[in-house]
Formats: sequence, structure tokens, C-alpha cells
Amino acid sequence: MPRPRLLDQFIIRNLLGLGALLSVHYLTDWYAIDQRSGFSKVSPYLYLLLLYGWIVVHNRILFERLFLQGRKALYFGLLFLLMVLGSFNMNFILHTEFDISRSLPFIVNYWVYTLTGLGVFVTYRYLNPPSRPIKWIPPTMPASSEEPGYFSCMVDGDRQTIAYSDIQYIESLENYLKVFTKQKVYVTRLTLKEAEERLPKRQFVRISRSSIVNVARIDRREADAVWIGEKELRIGKVYKRYVADQLPEE
Repeated sequence: MPRPRLLDQFIIRNLLGLGALLSVHYLTDWYAIDQRSGFSKVSPYLYLLLLYGWIVVHNRILFERLFLQGRKALYFGLLFLLMVLGSFNMNFILHTEFDISRSLPFIVNYWVYTLTGLGVFVTYRYLNPPSRPIKWIPPTMPASSEEPGYFSCMVDGDRQTIAYSDIQYIESLENYLKVFTKQKVYVTRLTLKEAEERLPKRQFVRISRSSIVNVARIDRREADAVWIGEKELRIGKVYKRYVADQLPEE
């Protein structure tokens, strides 16, 4: 059963999560809130708002972009440093601004909420995983009728002819291109648009403002990227629909 499209929206999903957290706290705070005055009435909710912001930063930046990308040592080092600094900062503010001597329960909550938020995030990713990698089996591609079998370009003043089958992918460097083959990288003065026009349309697909890939060399792909060997090439947002049409799932 597909998940509701509404929950695919990052802002909507987190507004719902924050609303649920504040609502649950308000239910337990129903009677105590009238016994507080001034800023102390809303301070717990400001604390929860800041805490939720930290949880989002931790999950979306530290955990997703470091831990899940294999940089685990950096993740744990930064997490421990930030948690310790956050605990000292919280202890200082509670003592100096709110005259609270027993800050340990708040610090424990800080650690528990962080772990709980991570648990919810991991559960959500498990129940709604990203698009699984697809092993790409390319169709047989015809050679270009304009330049049969070869891509011709000038490299260091000499004309080079590179077989289409040798080209893995092409990257743009403003008015220059880097043509990657398994044996060598060629640098030529040419725009990506010019190269796109000269290459066979079905064999080579532009996936972003800076990359063209040889469909026959794609080892696997996901919704946001393709892999040629160990090289990850990101699919640009405005090219996603075009790439999906050109590279249907097998």
C-alpha cells in the first residue's frame, strides 16, 4: 500500500511531528501550566521547539549524510562533541537564567529525545525505503549516422576520434569537457550542449547540467543517481523525468 503523498513533503512531515510532540507535552502539562507565570509558561515549549530542530539537523545532516554514507567515525565524533557541548550549554542556561539547580533530568531528556528521534527516523526510512538500486541492462544502441561509431574532438591541438563504446561518461568544465574512458581522460574545448548534439541520442543521455552518460556503461541506478563502476553521477532535479523516460526500469 503506497504511503500518503502528503507525508513525502519534508516540511509537512516535520510540522506534523512537531505538532504531535507539543500536543503530547501539553496534555501532561495541562494542570501545571496555570501554576506558572510569565515566560515560564511557554519556556518548556520553546525548549521542545529547539530540541526538535536539533533532532532534524541530527537526522537529516549528521546521520543521513555521514553515517549512512559510510563516514561513521566522523559521525560519532561530531555527534559526541555536539551532544556534550549541548549538555554543558543546557546546564549553564538552566542554572543562570532559570535558577534550576537540578538540571540532570533535562539533560537526560536531551539525550533520550535525540535517540528517540533517531529511532523514529530510522523506522520511517525502513518502512519507506528510497528507491532500490536497479541493475541496468542497456538495449542495443545503433551508431550515429552523422559520425558512425566515433566521437571526434580536438585534444591539445590534435584531433582525436574516440569510439562511442569506449566513452563511459562526459563531464562539463564550463567551455571544456572531460571525456572519460576506461583507459584515459580526454579534455577538449567543447560545450556539453555541442557534445550532446553530436552523440547518438539513444546511447548517450544527459542526466544533469554537467553530465552525459553512456547508457551501455551504467552499472546501476537509483531515483537520484547512476553509477558507472564506483563513480556516482547525480541526476539533476530538472532532468529526473527526462532520465526516467530515457532509462525505463527493466
